[in-house]
Amino acid sequence: MFQPLVTEFILLGITNKKELKLPLFFLFLLIYVATLIGNLGIILLIRRDPQLHTPMYFFLSSLAFVDVNYSSCL
Repeated sequence: MFQPLVTEFILLGITNKKELKLPLFFLFLLIYVATLIGNLGIILLIRRDPQLHTPMYFFLSSLAFVDVNYSSCL
């Protein structure tokens, strides 16, 4: 059986340059907030509109909920 040569890795930061740390923080913060607002908006819209209480939108709401959890936990 094939065994990989690399058995461990070292997790490093994205950059060591001080001038890039703040812009990268705000970029990732913007992406995170957009993800939260978009997914929570989908969930709230589906819950408020009775016409969207169908199986397809139930699963879409579940997927949005899972995306919010993954974005917040990982």
